[in-house]
Amino acid sequence: MTIALRLLQATVLLSSAQLAAAYTPSSMSTSTNSPRWSSTSLFSAAAQDVDSAAATATASDDNITTRDLLSLDYIRSTLIRQEETIIFALIERAQFRQNRKVYEKGGVPGLGDTSFLEFMLSGTEKLHSAVRRYESPEEHAFFPHLLPERNDSMDHLDYPDLLSNDPAINALNWNPILYEKYINVIVPAISANGDDEQYGSTCVTDTAALQALSKRIHYGKFVAESKYLSNPEGFQELVDAGDAEGVMKLLTNAKVEEQVLTRARLKATTYGREPMLSSFPMTRDAPNGDSTSIIAAAAAMAVVAAVEAMQDSTDDLDKLKGKVDPAIIEAIYRELIIPMTKDIEVAYLFLRCGREPPKEYAADRMIIDVAKLSPRKAI
Repeated sequence: MTIALRLLQATVLLSSAQLAAAYTPSSMSTSTNSPRWSSTSLFSAAAQDVDSAAATATASDDNITTRDLLSLDYIRSTLIRQEETIIFALIERAQFRQNRKVYEKGGVPGLGDTSFLEFMLSGTEKLHSAVRRYESPEEHAFFPHLLPERNDSMDHLDYPDLLSNDPAINALNWNPILYEKYINVIVPAISANGDDEQYGSTCVTDTAALQALSKRIHYGKFVAESKYLSNPEGFQELVDAGDAEGVMKLLTNAKVEEQVLTRARLKATTYGREPMLSSFPMTRDAPNGDSTSIIAAAAAMAVVAAVEAMQDSTDDLDKLKGKVDPAIIEAIYRELIIPMTKDIEVAYLFLRCGREPPKEYAADRMIIDVAKLSPRKAI
């Protein structure tokens, strides 16, 4: 660890008195105004969205419905929450080698002309389909043609009409290109080369990661609908002119995208490393359950992680690199997740305005193709 980082950690540890005032046990209630949400400005906007959605859902009753969970407030907040799901899924996949055999048709004997991942993923989707997963507008199967026909053993769920009812919009499914990029771009970037024969575990983690990534990029439909409703005339004019680049420009918010990238890198740095146990006081030594020293140490860890996230992963901090390189996670968001989401948004907006999207916006390609990730150096 660099001298600067050590000094930073020491400085934060010496601030335990101030931390105690802000984070006393009595203030750590379940209230949505808890300092846990307001202490870090980077997450403040996301926290406000989460708090708003939670307050809306629980204001009148302890129970909430499917309709509540797909409100626009909840959609905004869940995009933030999905970052943890995706990052943890990628961390889980990174513990295994690439194990290319699981992606090859016939690579694992006994499955015929099917890859191990196809077998596992399609089987999982069949099971989930039986309990109505793919009736949700936020879920999309990788192998929809293999799903069993629905029976009437379970009631239909009541989903709000947040999207256009156009069948072509419902059919938008970017999983083909996501599947290809996951196998050929993401896995080589996060997993060591070679084979460790952990094929079943590898496919379990692949399935979790693919489903999380699919859910995230297809939320572009909801984002596109929200943006359309905020400026229907502007999008209609561009679509009528066949100006896909103009649609892309109008829907792009560079500031928000940069915030997403910073947050992804910071979360990957925090979640993908072991805690500094040498700086963490033992809870058994804390009098009367006093958590002040523990909170101070945790704050120090968070500060050091934040600084490291902003460092170039090629410097002397490499020796502290965690389970997955934060720069790789950021690159996955910058070069794959965000572009795929925006490609879906453009296709959605064309259909929403009554025209077929340009052929470049198809589910088997990306507008800007990516063959290999290019992690950028932090400033």
